[in-house]
Amino acid sequence: MHHCKLTIFVTTINMQSCLFLTLLVAVVGINADTVLLTDIHKEKSNANIAACIKESGVKPEILAEAKKGNYSEDEAMKKFLLCFFNKSGIMNADGKLNLDVALANLPPGVDKNEATKALEECQHKNGKDAPDTAFTIFKCYRAATKTQVLF
Repeated sequence: MHHCKLTIFVTTINMQSCLFLTLLVAVVGINADTVLLTDIHKEKSNANIAACIKESGVKPEILAEAKKGNYSEDEAMKKFLLCFFNKSGIMNADGKLNLDVALANLPPGVDKNEATKALEECQHKNGKDAPDTAFTIFKCYRAATKTQVLF
């Protein structure tokens, strides 16, 4: 059994698609594979995360729990995810996943076959609104993959 600490604070604009998947791929679980982000990915992620924290109003303790793999149904967390995914170019403001962009920007080390299968399965999941859809797709992908990104 592997236990890994995960820092969810990620983001900026070139390569945000990869950063979306960085957040999306953040899975805490048994037998998880580990993928390390480069310094460039880490640096680029910080601006979008900071902007989305401000925009969504998500509380630090909610993000702290998310870092541990505990994802709450908190509305601000859902708005944070939608904001982050939208800024990454992977999802539009309505919560529609851009599968081609997501797949084209997988971080190095991610099992592309596993990610493709998961994203194809999850892309049609819907929630009650766009933030809920982002959260639903995030949870679906998380459940369907074993890859863990550490940064």
